Amino acid sequence: MAKNQKSIRERYDEWCYRHIVWKYIFDYAWTFFVCTVSALVFAIGFKTFMTPNNAAGTGSAAMKLVSGGMSGISQNITLFLEVIFPNWKINEDLSYGILYFVLNIPIFVLAWFGIGKRFAIFTFINVLEVSLFSNLLGQVNWDFLTHVSEFVQDNGALLSRALFAGVCTGLSSALAFKVDISAGGIDVISYYIALKKSTSVGKYTILLNSFTVILFAILTATRANWDSTAAANAFAAVLYSFLYMLVVMLVIDLIHVRNKKCEVKVVTKLENLSDVLLANIPHGATILKGKGAFSGEEKDIIWMVISSYEVESLVKLVQKEDPRAFIQVTTLNQVYGRFFQRPIK
Repeated sequence: MAKNQKSIRERYDEWCYRHIVWKYIFDYAWTFFVCTVSALVFAIGFKTFMTPNNAAGTGSAAMKLVSGGMSGISQNITLFLEVIFPNWKINEDLSYGILYFVLNIPIFVLAWFGIGKRFAIFTFINVLEVSLFSNLLGQVNWDFLTHVSEFVQDNGALLSRALFAGVCTGLSSALAFKVDISAGGIDVISYYIALKKSTSVGKYTILLNSFTVILFAILTATRANWDSTAAANAFAAVLYSFLYMLVVMLVIDLIHVRNKKCEVKVVTKLENLSDVLLANIPHGATILKGKGAFSGEEKDIIWMVISSYEVESLVKLVQKEDPRAFIQVTTLNQVYGRFFQRPIK
């Protein structure tokens, strides 16, 4: 590629700048596509690994994992109804889909007023699609997913199911977070807390989910009249559920980098480089005067704290303006003080 030749992304950005309406159309279309994929991934993970039919068919409620969040609360309510009304035949797929949607209604209110209207609308769509996909997968006999579920159950049992379900749920939430929406439920609460505290999302998710998992174990043991074997199996399943949530947290924090911060130090002899950075990166900078130990040359040390997803753009910009600049990037655990974060719509 020639030095001055523009990349496809740069040409796309320029085209969108000249066609604002199409820019919004593409943005919303892409967000809707990612939202749908996110919902489908979660529904597949939930029906294939969390509560597969082959696990339920064993007659052991302990074979089912609990997902935490609003989906986990939906599982708990369904289980609670089975404990209170043992002779009442409950359609788990239908009850889960309805409960999952209803429980998310107050979450939409928090998302609308506490985070952003676009965020709330697409979160609503995501939750609606999860309910639809969950019911659809429960009604349709998809042989491929059935075979996958049976293979995982026969060869890895709870351990493999916890790992694969965690990857699916974490990927679902992370995909939603990448386009500034969420998968609903606890994700919204975690996202809200993370925005206010400017820290990672995953650890808040696992803290908020712990209570749901423990309650699931208690209800499962209660339904079995606290039979020692059933109770032991229920609490063993809880351990795997915690493993599932740990995988979810790791996947989310690996993919979703919005709230991760990096310290960047740029050593340069170019006097106006700081002006270029301030014009293109929405963060302030501190300039320190330095001197090369070997060359004795006077240099500027530009110190900035930016979001991790902005590092690539900053490095490309610096290398374009001063190919001889020295760049150091360090990951930060936490930042206190005034730090600009792109608002969520």
